[in-house]
This record gives sequence, C-alpha cells and structure tokens, in this order.
Amino acid sequence: MGLFFQWAGTAALLSGAGLAWGEGQGVVSVGVEAFIGGTGDSAAQLLRDDLDRSGALRAREGEAGSGWRVRGSSSAGRIDGALLDGQGAVVFNNHYAEPDLRDNVHAFADDVVTAITQGRGLAASKLAFVGRRGGKWQIYVADSDGQRIQQVTSDGALKGAPSLGPGGILLAYTSWQSGYGDVVLKDLRDGGERVVLSAPGTNSGAAFSLDGTRLALAMSYQGNAEIYVASLSGSRVRRLTEARSVEFSPAWAPEGDRLVFCSDAGGAPQLYVVARRGGAPERLATGYRYNTSPEWSADGVHIAFTGRQAAGGGPAVVVHDLPSGQSRVLLARAEEPTWAPDGRHLAAVRGDSLVVVDSFTGSYQTIVSGFAEIREPSWSR
Repeated sequence: MGLFFQWAGTAALLSGAGLAWGEGQGVVSVGVEAFIGGTGDSAAQLLRDDLDRSGALRAREGEAGSGWRVRGSSSAGRIDGALLDGQGAVVFNNHYAEPDLRDNVHAFADDVVTAITQGRGLAASKLAFVGRRGGKWQIYVADSDGQRIQQVTSDGALKGAPSLGPGGILLAYTSWQSGYGDVVLKDLRDGGERVVLSAPGTNSGAAFSLDGTRLALAMSYQGNAEIYVASLSGSRVRRLTEARSVEFSPAWAPEGDRLVFCSDAGGAPQLYVVARRGGAPERLATGYRYNTSPEWSADGVHIAFTGRQAAGGGPAVVVHDLPSGQSRVLLARAEEPTWAPDGRHLAAVRGDSLVVVDSFTGSYQTIVSGFAEIREPSWSR
C-alpha cells in the first residue's frame, strides 16, 4: 500500500489571533509493562504506538516511576489489560476478545485514554476516503493510523462523498451507477447496501448526525442544489434552505440542532449556519474568500474547513473558533479536513496523501500514500 509514517515536526504550529488552543495541555507519561503471552510483545508495541498517537499520553517501557502503569497479557490476539494509578490501585481490568489483535489493542488504548484524560480516544475509530488507482475511483476504509486499508466498493461507477456513521459501522456515499448521483447506505459488517435517496439531479454530500439517526445532504431535484435532512431510510425528507444560489457540503453540530454548509450566494463559497428545522441561515465571517468542506468539532467549539484567499489559490486547513469568531491556519497546502472523535486531531488531504494533524501542536503525520489521488476523507465518531 505504500504506507509510511513520518512526524513532520511543528512547522505548521497554530499561529495568530491570540488563540491558546492546546496551551496547558500537559503530556502524561504512562508506563507500559512487558505483556506476557504469545502475542504479548506485539500487543505492547501496538499499545505504545496508540497511546503516543493520542497526543495526550506518552508511553514508556516499564513502570515509569510511580505514575500511571499499564499491564496485561495477550494470547492468540485476545488481551487482558489493566490500568493502575500512581498508588498502584487498579482503575480497570478489562478483557478484549475480538478476533483481531489490532481491534483489541485499539479498544484497550482508548479505554486508557478515557480513564486518564476523561476524553475520547481515536485509536478504534475508522477513516473512509475516495482513492484513485488505475483510473478508477473507489471508496476505502482504514484504521485511524492508516493501516488495514480495505476497498469497500468495486463497481465501475463514479463514487464520492463518503461519510462514516458513529462507530464506523454504516457508510453513506454517492454513486453515479444509475446515471444520477444517488446516496447509498452500506453496512460495513456484512457488506449489504441499498440506495436510500434517489431523485433526479444530484444527491450528494450526505453527512451523518452524531446520533446516527439522520442524514444531511445537498439535493437538486427541485432546481439548484439545496440542503435537506432525511432519515436513514430516505423518508421524512425536509428542505432547510431555499435560495437562488447553490448550497452544498452540510455538516452537523454535535448537538444536532444546527448545520454548517457552503453557499455561493455571495459569488464565492462561504460558510453558513442554519437550524435543523430551517430558517434564515447566518453567515460565518471566517476571513477567507473561498470556504469549502466544513466540519464541526465534537466539542461544538470549532469548525474546520478548506480556506483559500483567491480563486485558484493554494488551499489550507483552517480552524474557526466560534466563541471568538477568529480563524487560524492549521496546515498549509492541505484540504478537506475531517475531525477525529477526540476533538483534537484532524485528517486532511495533502497532495496525493492522507495526513493526520494535531490541532494542539500543529505536528502532522502522513498515514496513507501510494494512491494516484486521494480525496474526501471522513472520520467516524
């Protein structure tokens, strides 16, 4: 697959506007003791990698003094894992029995992250993206570290706009198999899929609400593209916007009460926010002339988007802070950001690669390469 990992340092450190994102976020050392069992060494190494990728924790071999400690055993890929606090008390002791070692380690790592930071981990989450190989665009799903890439579509029709539902179980995407852009819902557990929205024109950009019960998308069957909300069955379709402009790329606020989307009502794409039940949209003043591919962070405080200052200008991943109304460049020469469930990391397209960037430090990591082209990543929540 041409996968490789490379930390790029902090050249892309967040800057300007006086925002203090990430300040005071100390990194906690966690001692990872040697695991016993036939797959113990592999499990311990994967766990250290997962804890380090969280950004909040730093794994150390051994007991790491009197601080947090992890101990466990692994046989045939199963894991019994425990977290101990600084006084040696057991915080939890869990059994992980999925068939694959990586799934068990990822779940264990996320439990450790949650217990220590009270936040969510990202190790067990999934990433979907559209990749081109041999002239064909197909949709792929990978682990959060870019490993175990799986091609999940195979017909010759054009594919686009993948969106992973909560837990990475359901995948929505647009297929032009029928000649129109239809929204397809695929169950990644058994491979079953069905068309849920098929209307004349284009139906695209379907995005799951964070509770997994609704889809927001752009539909053009009544003329120009507008923003709609529908149930997962494709029923109870509600139109949210009504304008002469083109509206596209909706994304949900975590509470499910609002959506952010793009509109060219001002001549160039800008970001707008509308209530889930409709009403007059409110424009976000981002400071950028061209704004596309917005996505709301899990904490509801930030919106990431692709920003350009001029037509044809170079893209950048920009994060807009809603309380202050200020924006900052997170990563230059990158586009199409998608938030991880931890609210700290984002994946984005940079050239022909998929990268993950830490919004606290600005350091980034290439996790997928080897495709002729990559676009439209989506991170499960």
